[in-house]
Amino acid sequence: MDEMVIEVERRTGAGKSASRKLRHQGLIPAVVYGGGKESVPVVVDRPVVTELLRQKTARNTLFLLRMKGTKQERHAMLRDAQLDPRTRQFVHLDFIRVMKGQKVKVEIPVVLEGESVGVKAGGFLDWLSRRLHVECVADSIPSEVRIDVSPLEIGQHVSVADLTLPDGVSVLDDPRRVIVTI
Repeated sequence: MDEMVIEVERRTGAGKSASRKLRHQGLIPAVVYGGGKESVPVVVDRPVVTELLRQKTARNTLFLLRMKGTKQERHAMLRDAQLDPRTRQFVHLDFIRVMKGQKVKVEIPVVLEGESVGVKAGGFLDWLSRRLHVECVADSIPSEVRIDVSPLEIGQHVSVADLTLPDGVSVLDDPRRVIVTI
């Protein structure tokens, strides 16, 4: 995974009024927590962060947060992103501290490839699970799980137990859970 750098600045004001003022200045209030340390309220630049977070893999990316004006750096992952329902702009971000090599639990998308033999014969593809819960080392999170549905005939399915994942990645979902069926 590529390491993306986000420059953060310590936030002094708290509450709705202070957050509203920051948003009008083009900043997003955020908080960094976890790792056995105190929470740190910060602000990030809206255009820079918006561009980074709109990328497909941003949810499971290990970010390097750099404190502006200091040499402090900390690895973190995005835990939560709140959006304004009207403007679709980020209004608040939660980052959780992560040590490189630490195992994390994340959700990754399932991508289907090919056209099933069963579908060609008149069957229907039913895609039941579009995301998987996995646990792996923070700096080696797979961006997606690809499943080739080409050999599937009518009445066949792919379950979690049928998946082949990279070394060090374990699925947390029930092995009997069906992902796709024809």
